[in-house]
Amino acid sequence: MADKDELIGAARNPWWQAAAAVAAVALVATFALGGFKQAKSQTKPLPQYSAGQRVLSGAMAVTPLRAWVARYRPGGQIEPDQLYLVLQADIENLTERSFGGFGYPLKDLILVSATREPVRADSLQMADDHGVIGDLHPRMVQRVDLVWKLPPAYVYAPRQTFGLFARDYKAKAYLNDESGWMQGDPMAKLELPVQDLRDRLVAP
Repeated sequence: MADKDELIGAARNPWWQAAAAVAAVALVATFALGGFKQAKSQTKPLPQYSAGQRVLSGAMAVTPLRAWVARYRPGGQIEPDQLYLVLQADIENLTERSFGGFGYPLKDLILVSATREPVRADSLQMADDHGVIGDLHPRMVQRVDLVWKLPPAYVYAPRQTFGLFARDYKAKAYLNDESGWMQGDPMAKLELPVQDLRDRLVAP
């Protein structure tokens, strides 16, 4: 074990002092820029969008349309003891290649919970026939339903906040040197009124 003099000498070492300073700055930055959490006054707030407004994230264009809560998944059967939150949106693939519906949309378009933490949707469905989403092809707008299965204690708000992450094209990704669209920072908030359809027996 190092004695007292060795510890004091290490603490006075300029390299150790620089490393400690960098670690402290990184820790402060992590808390100050906490994604969709409440930002401090010096942090620029995220732009906010409403229903019908088109938002460009880089890889996608997202137009939120409406949100509702119900006792069933879209196209599903009534579940008396379960509650679902649904966000309906138009999504357009802005890249040059098709990508799976379970990729960017589910990872980038999230629910902002009451604790300001991002929550991914449990499923993504076609809005017209409620089928499973396959590939989203370039420049083709697809209307989808993102579905969250709410926990029993969850209290939804009359207006709900959803979040959208940016996605930027990188010629070489740092992990495997392959090019691709990498998820970036939170870039927008989507604020929509939530329609209460808990007494409805058929899907909207």
